[in-house]
Amino acid sequence: MLISNSSTLILLAKATMLSKFLDTVKSITITNVVYKEILYKDSFENLIIKKETEEGRIKIETIQEKYYLSIIKQFKIDEGEASAFALYQNKKYTGILTDDRELIKLCKIHNIKFTTAMSIVVLLFKSKIINKNTALDKLERLQGYGRYSNEIYNYFKAMVR
Repeated sequence: MLISNSSTLILLAKATMLSKFLDTVKSITITNVVYKEILYKDSFENLIIKKETEEGRIKIETIQEKYYLSIIKQFKIDEGEASAFALYQNKKYTGILTDDRELIKLCKIHNIKFTTAMSIVVLLFKSKIINKNTALDKLERLQGYGRYSNEIYNYFKAMVR
């Protein structure tokens, strides 16, 4: 089971890949803090995430502030990312979905498996769920939506060859 912060879900929704990814993993868990971040704005991608939540494919788990406050104080990390990290530590999850640089650093420090939106597109391509042209298009869109360097974009693009 995977846990996510808001960034990767929003990027996947913008690239219209969230539903396809949920078809493969069946469900993702987010914290109540992450869900609150998502509901903050009525954008197209946030409405897609809300719909997936209502359908039960994205599950919400409540986490109390006391479990993630120390993470915020110790690391340069936002509330949603800290709550996802804290929930990961308290439950049995296989990894964290994140495109947040600080949470990625924290995952590396603690040897936690993490997955980004671009790597999910590559996974969908390698699983033959999307074709090469779609994968390349989605990677290009993600580069525009996210804060990916050309180096990162080219790395994932090369994986679709």
